[in-house]
Amino acid sequence: MMRPLLATLVLATATTAAAAAPAPASGDLAIRSVEVRPSDPVVGPSGSVRLVVDVVARGADRVSVVLEPGRAPSEGDEPGGEPEPDATPSPPSGDAVPVPSVSPDPVVPPGAAVPAAVPLPGLGGLASAAMPGVVGASRDGGPARRIASGEWETWRFLPDKPLSRWYPSGPWTVTATAVNARGERAVARVGFNLRRATEIEGLKVVRDGEGVRVTGTLMRVDPVGKVDYRPFPGQRVRICFRPAGSSRWKTVGEAVTRRDGWFTARVRADGEGAWRAEYAGTSRYAADASPQREA
Repeated sequence: MMRPLLATLVLATATTAAAAAPAPASGDLAIRSVEVRPSDPVVGPSGSVRLVVDVVARGADRVSVVLEPGRAPSEGDEPGGEPEPDATPSPPSGDAVPVPSVSPDPVVPPGAAVPAAVPLPGLGGLASAAMPGVVGASRDGGPARRIASGEWETWRFLPDKPLSRWYPSGPWTVTATAVNARGERAVARVGFNLRRATEIEGLKVVRDGEGVRVTGTLMRVDPVGKVDYRPFPGQRVRICFRPAGSSRWKTVGEAVTRRDGWFTARVRADGEGAWRAEYAGTSRYAADASPQREA
């Protein structure tokens, strides 16, 4: 049976944050951090993942964010200057779907009027709006929760379009742009990996003389999209053992999956206990651990 996708995002505790920059002079336009939750989104064969992006900025009249597949350009890669944040690269073949545009969630106290969104020139019509001094309101208009203080404000973005298996897996980049009243810009980027789910199915552990034979099949969300899962060949799987009475798992062997995703490993049995197989994952596919088996 396939495991359900865990997609409770706003409550996720892990975040991905932009690298800290030297503190600018007080009052100058600056972006202190960009945080993405969940920091490691995983998509299954159905369902989707909604991201939350928090931008902590100072001296900004408008802030926008753009999500796009691919890694952020390294310093010096763009001799013509900062690339336009809405210049979305073409997705790989088979993943040709629109990249979600992002509109910010204005931060407002209960009962306060929300100002009209302000178009940000040159950014493909992305809109932004600010409520100075109040940060962290929920999207549904619930009570505001202060998550920053002083001169720094938090701008919260909740993309309308969630990410699913139809979007490119692997590295993604979030570009945040802050603009002040003089038209000056501050840009910060942060990356994350969008991963497709994997599953270790049918794990069996059979006593074989002084050892045990562990077998199973590694599956991945079908990258072509014709079915839910397909076998995942050529992947290294760890065989782990936990002695009876212990809470610690240790790796005792490895196996490589065949073309049909099946793997087998014979390892020495050091007493009784529990066994499981673990897959470490890649930048495009998530890690997984099988249910344990006693032997």
